[in-house]
Amino acid sequence: MKKFLIFVVVVIAIFYWASDFVKTGKLQKFIDNNSDKQWAPKVQYQLGEIYRTASKYDSAELCYNRLLERYTSSQITVDAMYNLGVIYEDTKRFPQAKETYKKIIDEHPDYKDIKKVETRLGFITNY
Repeated sequence: MKKFLIFVVVVIAIFYWASDFVKTGKLQKFIDNNSDKQWAPKVQYQLGEIYRTASKYDSAELCYNRLLERYTSSQITVDAMYNLGVIYEDTKRFPQAKETYKKIIDEHPDYKDIKKVETRLGFITNY
């Protein structure tokens, strides 16, 4: 029982530390300072995911755009483009969503989720 309680306390401490690391912008600064590292695009993407999941669309959009600007050859950039399209839809910016989805279809026809992109574009075509 004692080991379990210690484990729970450690998990809670890590959660609060990680939460503070994101909320205070320290994680973004860390990514910026290490942008040349191989792991940086994935961490930038995951930070965008954290914000998007929390419905903090402005922050998520900034993260994804940073990823697109800095890591153009990363495989994860198309995922970031797709998520930007979803954010544009969720925030009722349909022209931007259409443009983003069309760009994915035109420039990345072999994208693993191309059917999802085409479906989403079909849903918003009349907006």
